[in-house]
Amino acid sequence: MLKKTSLYLALGVLIMQISIHTFADNSIRIGETQNISSAILNEKRPIQIYLPATYGKYPKQKYPVIYLLDSETNFHYLTGIVEKLSKSPYPSIPEMVVVGIVNTDRARDLTPTKQKPEINEGRVIESETGGNVAFFKFLESELMPDIEKKYSTNGLNILIGHSFGGITALNHMLNGQQNIQAYIVHDPSIWWDDEIMLKRFKEANNQDFQHKTLFLTQVGASENTDSLDNHYKGIKKFNQYLSQQPFTQLNYKYVQYEGEDHGTVPMKGNLDGLRYIFEGMRVNIKAIPENPNLIKQHYAQVSQNLGFEIQPSEAYLDRVLDYLKRSNNPKVIQQFQDYILSIYPQWRVKTSS
Repeated sequence: MLKKTSLYLALGVLIMQISIHTFADNSIRIGETQNISSAILNEKRPIQIYLPATYGKYPKQKYPVIYLLDSETNFHYLTGIVEKLSKSPYPSIPEMVVVGIVNTDRARDLTPTKQKPEINEGRVIESETGGNVAFFKFLESELMPDIEKKYSTNGLNILIGHSFGGITALNHMLNGQQNIQAYIVHDPSIWWDDEIMLKRFKEANNQDFQHKTLFLTQVGASENTDSLDNHYKGIKKFNQYLSQQPFTQLNYKYVQYEGEDHGTVPMKGNLDGLRYIFEGMRVNIKAIPENPNLIKQHYAQVSQNLGFEIQPSEAYLDRVLDYLKRSNNPKVIQQFQDYILSIYPQWRVKTSS
């Protein structure tokens, strides 16, 4: 009896080990957390990294990068949105690397000026504040170069910020040195320091933003309660000013989401914001046999809007070519293969074995 019991226990342990191993081999991986040592902030900073599904399969491919503030609350769902919207054969956005910046001292890093409780509705934050300048130095001279060294990037960068992160993103639009082409800003704390960011934008009147894109969101009017009145009205005033088009070459869109609150507005806003930045990129591939230049035309228009040249990915073009091959139109297939080679000279026709 003892021998049988020992055998059953041994079998149970073995089955458990096999099950754990099988589960690990079939786990769904979203990304990974790394630590970057910052001499500027004098700390190790956790960074969350998401790579596209095709990353590494096409060695010459380069990707845009999203820099995400408050990553600890936004990374998981945002990477899902990016994965869905960039999926071939009908992508609305390019495949992108997502770099999530996890907070260590949020109020320190994500405020443009030192707090003044006497004008901030008496609010007192038990933390250092006004560290945007140091945070920008960390972003531009430590984090971004590290990402560009480690990963295959193409120089197109997007910054996403919410609340305090929203005013930080707006401050970077005006004062950042490293080039970021697009900003998605959710329900920003314009009220901070007597609406300092609105004042700074007014001082920058007529600035040439060189095709930068700003997508701004706000909660619905039903969220304008007594305690949030200054927050709500501050964003309204900011949008009213930008709607007067006081800047040149700024692509600007404002959206108000009724039914969303301060915590949920980034979810819907990131979906719409990414589609706005790359508006016009989605192509009806069924129309390509009648117009073999359709993809080229769409990407040229998106590039013009962004002020930054982007090309369709090799993975996407392979998917479209697979579709065209089923149409049995040798002339269109050859034209499309020539188009791929014009962008990716190293590309080789894939033949079935």
